[in-house]
Amino acid sequence: MELPEHVTICEVGTRDGFQIEPDFVSTEAKIEVVNLLSDAGVPRIEVTSFVHPKVVPQMRDAEEVIAKIRRRPGTRYAALVPNDKGALRAVDAGVDTIHTVVSASESHNLANVNMTIAESIQKLAAVMRVAEQARIPVSCGISTSFGCPFEGDVPLSRLESVVRRLVDIGAPAVGLADTTGMANPRQVGRVVEHLMARFPGIEWTLHTHDTRAMAIPNILAAMACGVTHFDSSIGGLGGCPFAPGASGNVCSEDLVHCLGAMGVETGIDLDKLIAVSRRVQEIVARPLPGQIIKAGKATRRYPLPDGVAARLPARP
Repeated sequence: MELPEHVTICEVGTRDGFQIEPDFVSTEAKIEVVNLLSDAGVPRIEVTSFVHPKVVPQMRDAEEVIAKIRRRPGTRYAALVPNDKGALRAVDAGVDTIHTVVSASESHNLANVNMTIAESIQKLAAVMRVAEQARIPVSCGISTSFGCPFEGDVPLSRLESVVRRLVDIGAPAVGLADTTGMANPRQVGRVVEHLMARFPGIEWTLHTHDTRAMAIPNILAAMACGVTHFDSSIGGLGGCPFAPGASGNVCSEDLVHCLGAMGVETGIDLDKLIAVSRRVQEIVARPLPGQIIKAGKATRRYPLPDGVAARLPARP
């Protein structure tokens, strides 16, 4: 398997993860986690979202969080916005990047944002205009790129049509999201190869959920096709409300460990990242689904059982 030498990871736990926590995560805790992630060398962090507090109460402190985080040179701090009003708030707050989202299936888009795909694209066009005036880059994510929890398969032609509309309104970067963990590596490779050939020059990101333990295999399939940008979530926080039993996004420390074991650079300090995951477990007061925090790194060594050392043959 030919893989890139370096990939860029965007941490989404403080937005995609914290937003569905049943109890409000304090502003101070959010700021602390963002700062710890920065200190670990995470190059991109989706810090929060600028949505109406009635819609996502967990994100009601977006301005304060952005204002009080400690910014590390080399890290880009992003926020998700639903429309031009949210984009204006994000610009005023001083984000480095704006993220948006639309679904590839009509039913999911209606369930998620109460708009048709066409209506969402109109909203996103307004976001693009705000971002262009502020000279802030935009990345447009597409939920249910690999399958919809209501409709099942999403035809590749429909996904391509949504990408085309995003490119037509000026999107320089597109994220393909496996929102409910329905994708498989062969499918990911087929979709990525198809779209990359038709839309050269676009920065592609893969956003995977580990609902069916396929997230890292799907990332490896995308990497083999040349994708070098991936979203992940500390501890595997998050999940889709339309996928019962969903375990969350791909776990950041598990992904960084996997990539490091294969010699793929991320620029992230794994030991510090594991420490962040432990802190997040304390904040949400429950174990998270990540594996490395439980098993330790593959380089971990254990003491020999009693009596074994004396029986080992001498090494030549």
